[in-house]
Amino acid sequence: MTTKGIYILLFFIGLAYSELQGQTIDRSGIRLAKITYLTSNLDSLTRSFLKKGYKIQISKREPGGIFSNIVILQDRSQMILETTLSSDSNNWRLQALKKYGNHVSGIAFEVDDIDSLYHFMKINYISISNLDTIRQYRIDGTYYLAHTFALDSCAPLDVVFFAKDTVHSPSRGIDSLTLHPNHVFRFDWVLFSASPQIEAKMRKIFEIINGWKQHEGCCDFWRVGPSDDFCFFRFETQPIKKAKGKNDWLSIEPDGIYFAY
Repeated sequence: MTTKGIYILLFFIGLAYSELQGQTIDRSGIRLAKITYLTSNLDSLTRSFLKKGYKIQISKREPGGIFSNIVILQDRSQMILETTLSSDSNNWRLQALKKYGNHVSGIAFEVDDIDSLYHFMKINYISISNLDTIRQYRIDGTYYLAHTFALDSCAPLDVVFFAKDTVHSPSRGIDSLTLHPNHVFRFDWVLFSASPQIEAKMRKIFEIINGWKQHEGCCDFWRVGPSDDFCFFRFETQPIKKAKGKNDWLSIEPDGIYFAY
């Protein structure tokens, strides 16, 4: 091959790599599906939701392990209220409660094409866990095996992506708003507190998952999900004090979640 031919080949390889770097997931192919609240007093938290008129579904009951209750929204999203009965000092939930107290400990996104998302994260140098297969539980208590991965180093909030159960997932809109027991359609807003480093990483992730970026006043915010089932995300303008000076801080404060009625 001539020198000119080599340069042409390298040009097209570089162009292809550049385009690959800029690829994103279909906007309708990802949605916020679960938010987990870790508490040391599950009964008290459950009662507070019941007093506000929410209906609770009893979930896991593992002796000496996990107890959880679930608030199910109209679009089948879940607010998981969770505690641990473990006395093992190495138990991560016990450690998290001791370090952070009661807090939102995780959010999980449901993804149509989990393998592509994992690949895009890797080529954009996003630090993530290895693609794994775990049990994902359906609302009726049955489970299916799903690919899943999580962001690395963003305490105390776990950010997880899992494959959508395309075969058995109930279709949205089965219940009307008037008949649904919780009268709440979906998660409407999620407000993050983050260190500058983690905020920069999350902004890149919103780009990869093709969040619709908007701006109002002093703040950027993103709409994530399909047009009929989306959630807005924004960063707090003044991060909480404990986030300052830490490179790997990402959290959602107790008043940082809003519902769409």
